[in-house]
Amino acid sequence: MANLFHPSFGSRPERIVGRDDVIAQFLKGLQREPGHRDRATLVLGQRGMGKTALLLQLAEEAKSRGFVPARVTSGEDMLEEIIESIQIGGSEFVSEKPSRVRGFSAGALGFSFGLTFSEEVRANYGFRTKLSLLCDKLAENGRKVLLLVDEVQPNTDAMRALASTYQHLAGEGKEVAIVMAGLPGSLSRVLNDKVLTFLNRARKHDLGPLPASDILAYYDDALSRERRIVAPELLMRATDATRGFPYLLQLVGYYIVELTAAGDTITPDVLEKAITAARLDLAADVFSPTLNALSPRDIEVLRAVAAQKTSPAIVADIIATLGVKNSYFQQYRIRLIDAGVVEAPRDGALSITVPYLAEYLNDERPETVEER
Repeated sequence: MANLFHPSFGSRPERIVGRDDVIAQFLKGLQREPGHRDRATLVLGQRGMGKTALLLQLAEEAKSRGFVPARVTSGEDMLEEIIESIQIGGSEFVSEKPSRVRGFSAGALGFSFGLTFSEEVRANYGFRTKLSLLCDKLAENGRKVLLLVDEVQPNTDAMRALASTYQHLAGEGKEVAIVMAGLPGSLSRVLNDKVLTFLNRARKHDLGPLPASDILAYYDDALSRERRIVAPELLMRATDATRGFPYLLQLVGYYIVELTAAGDTITPDVLEKAITAARLDLAADVFSPTLNALSPRDIEVLRAVAAQKTSPAIVADIIATLGVKNSYFQQYRIRLIDAGVVEAPRDGALSITVPYLAEYLNDERPETVEER
């Protein structure tokens, strides 16, 4: 039997744990009228908090309710990718009967057949017009459109074009909804963009650590289905080891299954081996790419945060450790928040967002971090 746990980025686990409220609110929003604030959803979360997996789940839920989902990663080509995704995903719901009408005005006009645009539309019109036409034709066939954008990046022309197009189409009563996911720092800068301030009215969900009770219940159920026998105290140890981190939930569960056979009783030794293997994967899959994206000075400041004896760390203590002025420190504080590796739980404090990263930085010698 295939392992129920899927610890890989960009894939959907067999069950989304601890996000029932987010999914329920999203589904409620889909039932609202076009333009309602709950038709626009922002998902904020640090790396490994399950944003991409959640978007995949939301796409499946919406598809079963008559929506054609277009899921893209934020970037220069995302507008074209959205149009193509809708054309491909929605084609099965639209008649392939060719249209003899040239040009377009509304409804089915503007298409040569199915969801393929006429040459006039393809060559002469932009993203907003094309998306509007797709919404109209799909609506004629009882379908709606859901836009899902992952890894949102601020201050880009494509992001502004997408958000403003959604605002216009929603205002016109088109059957369209949108979900955008990204790091808190990135989405905060999107919301502060003068062109996109209307997004402040969207429904926001901040994906924090998963409740321990939800993880424990899932481990109990999933490992039972995998025919592994686990004592209650070891289930709790596995739960604690994840620190509420969805990616670690999948990693620890994956290695418990991989290191045993159906019918086995999990021993403390096996569980510790699974946790150790999970942490090694976490270092390779999360820590290394995260640190490689930072400058040497960013890492030095991050190390100073990790070195503090309190959590969250006190900003005054971090500055004292670095021996710099507050004005100098603040620019790196902002950079690290935007990078999604620290957060400010309250004024004058910082905490590292990724589980075990502080221990990793404290255990690792500075010279082992790749020079950049």
